[in-house]
Amino acid sequence: MIQTEKIAIIADDFTGAGDAGIHFAHFGRKVELLLCIDALAQKRRDDTDIALTSETRFLDPPEAGRVVLDMVRQCLAAGYKRIFKKIDSTMRGNPGREIEAVLAGTGLAAALICTAMPKTGRTCVDGVIYLDGIPLHLSDIGHDPFHPLASSNIADLLRLQTDLPIGLIGLKEVEADEAVLRQKILTMMAQGVRLIVADAVEDRHLAALARQLTPGDLLPVGAGGFAEALARLCAPEGPACREERKLDADKSGLFRTIDIRPDAPAADIRKACEARLNEPSRSQSNILLRVVNGERPDKISREDGERVAEKLGYATASICSMLPCRTLVSTGGSTSMAVAEALGIESVDLIDELLPGIVVGACNRPSGGIEWFISKAGGFGDDSLLTEIDARCVGV
Repeated sequence: MIQTEKIAIIADDFTGAGDAGIHFAHFGRKVELLLCIDALAQKRRDDTDIALTSETRFLDPPEAGRVVLDMVRQCLAAGYKRIFKKIDSTMRGNPGREIEAVLAGTGLAAALICTAMPKTGRTCVDGVIYLDGIPLHLSDIGHDPFHPLASSNIADLLRLQTDLPIGLIGLKEVEADEAVLRQKILTMMAQGVRLIVADAVEDRHLAALARQLTPGDLLPVGAGGFAEALARLCAPEGPACREERKLDADKSGLFRTIDIRPDAPAADIRKACEARLNEPSRSQSNILLRVVNGERPDKISREDGERVAEKLGYATASICSMLPCRTLVSTGGSTSMAVAEALGIESVDLIDELLPGIVVGACNRPSGGIEWFISKAGGFGDDSLLTEIDARCVGV
């Protein structure tokens, strides 16, 4: 039954929607990433799953819950009976309030939550998130200036935003016989537990949890790892049917860098882009756009982040108006959304995952021109990431 039902993936930012939705595309399902829920009513999507960004990561929890609840109701009305709630693997944003909203909208009794992504070193043991063996709140991500964390315990972080009863399924129970695991879940639900947090350190643990979703009485909640496990179960019968659209290889690894300041007016940003692009040396085919802002503060406000993302979106649109661009690479959910909006991209057909957390899709844009959009979720990759992407695709 799960193979034929349409699925809606709801994430709190652009990259989250992409790095969850891409797994369903890998296993033969058509997935379209919509930048705005209003696009859902503009055409029929009888055989297409959708990935949606609610853009609620930096909203106040009550407002985030209202936005997500409305989104769930619209998805159900459009025939999407299965919802996957994508949350950040490091619990950034408003996971507690948003899970609560999806449960309210769907009427499901409980959510099965697993944040683990073993392929990227993100595990969960005794309800605690570890990044390469380090408790989340002690890691670099735990000191994210937008979302500094004081705990690595999932239940503690959920309780900051919801009063729903929380229970834990440990590794021993996840590794038990499937019937035993099922009975454990049913017992917790009978006891009124609404948020069931599950441990996982290997892909087989995620697979065991995903099999518990088949009856349809639980809301699946998690990061890309849980999305991939569920996508395997949702794969259409027979050979995979996804369209093969490949990127050509290019190993130049050369970039022209354009630095902008977040406080620079629009006219100055455009002049800086124009001056750099008109310099005599044009051997570098790729443009690297970055923000220069001195020392990073301990905490950054939502308004600061939105201002930076808006400036990057404007700068990107300026560059694309001055020279032909085929492929865009954007890092971070807010930046990716701002860039897509500045360029008039309406949606993205998810195609492939170049590297963990790095998703490529085909742009749907009325004016054409830009073909590929590559988005990178936060917290992944090292200093060689851009050259690795460059080695896999042309026109970055």
